Amino acid sequence: MNLDTEDGWHVCKVVFQKVQEVALTAFGRQSASWLVAIVLAFPALAADGDQADSDAVSIAGETVTYLIVEDKSRPFQIVVNGKSAGGIVSEMVDAIFQGSRYSVKHQVYPVNRLRQVVADDKVAGWIAYEAVQWHTFGNRGLMIEEPLFETHHVMLTCRQDIPDPLTSLADLKGMKILTLRNFSYPELGKAASDEGIKELSIDRYDAGIDLVRMGRADGFVEMQSRLSYHVAEALAGESNASCLRMVDFSRIIPDYPIYLSVDMRWSRGFRDFVAQRIRELRQSGELAAIQRRYLQGTELNRSPGTEFSTQ
Repeated sequence: MNLDTEDGWHVCKVVFQKVQEVALTAFGRQSASWLVAIVLAFPALAADGDQADSDAVSIAGETVTYLIVEDKSRPFQIVVNGKSAGGIVSEMVDAIFQGSRYSVKHQVYPVNRLRQVVADDKVAGWIAYEAVQWHTFGNRGLMIEEPLFETHHVMLTCRQDIPDPLTSLADLKGMKILTLRNFSYPELGKAASDEGIKELSIDRYDAGIDLVRMGRADGFVEMQSRLSYHVAEALAGESNASCLRMVDFSRIIPDYPIYLSVDMRWSRGFRDFVAQRIRELRQSGELAAIQRRYLQGTELNRSPGTEFSTQ
């Protein structure tokens, strides 16, 4: 019942009067006072109930729907034959809810479809990884205040004349730079047009790596963790040294944290639980251990001043 409307309060008033009349007739004034007290408490109880219902709209039981991007987010999320198969963020999410009353359902979508089902409110009780800079889910999600880890951006290149670290996009003037399609790089995009840099979008990591190795692109800009993981796969089994090197890009795209974002209908208690579990897993070393399992040994070369294990 909505007690913020005139009709809602009218119903409460009628119920109060009827209960008072019946109580006085059947039990006398002293006993009736107890029933009246209960009725007076009804609006507050109803309001609390309305709030709880609002928090849990379309959220079934204790099931958390974990949203996974198909193909483009390894090693954060790994998908094999259309099904979730681990990954850094995926293992972190599972660890957060392990042993709790919540169960986690992994749901895989292509990147644009994932954004659309959230925007159209077709999935409830969801959780996904996010960054403040991306604003992927608009006003449909709330960011958990505790970050999972920090990102660090690099540029993959075979050109030996590009300085490391890069301090200005002017150093890339006239070059062809690759980025992943459907991913946002606002710092690069705005400045690139001013410097005469040709930014080209690609759909797959392996395509970008091949274009750089063949000299058909001057660089490929991405997060160091994701790019290193894919380069390690691309070079697996090769005996010849590669020309590939990674150049620190953090002067242009500053490091920023990755968070979890949740369906805004989850209660504050749920969000606090997730934040506390992230703190506990960080303090115990479990978050760092998960990262090492996927990233250790994938370093092509370390960018100056960065710690690879924190990516």
